[in-house]
Amino acid sequence: MLDIPHELLISVLFVLITIVISTLISIKAFRVYRQTNATQTFVIGLASLFIVFAMIFLTMEKAFLELFFDPNLGLLFGTIAVIISGFAVLTFDIFAYEMAFPKKTKILAILSAIPIAIYLFFWITEEKLVGLEITFPTGITPTLQYFTLVPLFSIPIIVLFYVAMKIRKEDHTKSLRAAILALGGFALATAYTVEIMGLDVLITTIFRALFPVAAIFFYWALFVLKAKE
Repeated sequence: MLDIPHELLISVLFVLITIVISTLISIKAFRVYRQTNATQTFVIGLASLFIVFAMIFLTMEKAFLELFFDPNLGLLFGTIAVIISGFAVLTFDIFAYEMAFPKKTKILAILSAIPIAIYLFFWITEEKLVGLEITFPTGITPTLQYFTLVPLFSIPIIVLFYVAMKIRKEDHTKSLRAAILALGGFALATAYTVEIMGLDVLITTIFRALFPVAAIFFYWALFVLKAKE
């Protein structure tokens, strides 16, 4: 019988909740897109889909590192999870660009993809396995994230809060939706940043609770509030 660490069980629970909710968001968003052809709806559906696959590979990484003790597959699945999450960051940025700068979305998306690619390159080339956690001996990758992923994750949060403030007197429901989406983005960004920093297992496990919190915020803002209009 496998001796499963409590931290792993809790992490799997958080991840499974996130996968279920994000899958529902993706399915509903694509259905709405087929009816309306709204680009923002398609992008949020795609971002949710990326989150689903990133969570799946994150779970596989932890399983092969902590249960099956296969470091090679653990590193492989961890790398795939980070690459997919990089695409998720980019799609969330595109969502913000479509909302605030629709005519400049393409060029802004390309500019955003460059620092993400740089970060992923250093992650892949520097990552090492120490114990049961992926670490970075030179410290370049953890430092680099503050100049690449963190600013890019901040873009949709700032834009959504700005939109919420701007339209709060014109349309309370849309303003509230934008604010809740921003809170979801903040929760997701915080959990993701802690995840890739290689901190203590207990700290990382605690912050993984923000993944399902973010998913709940997204679902509520996108679909529950809409139903009440």
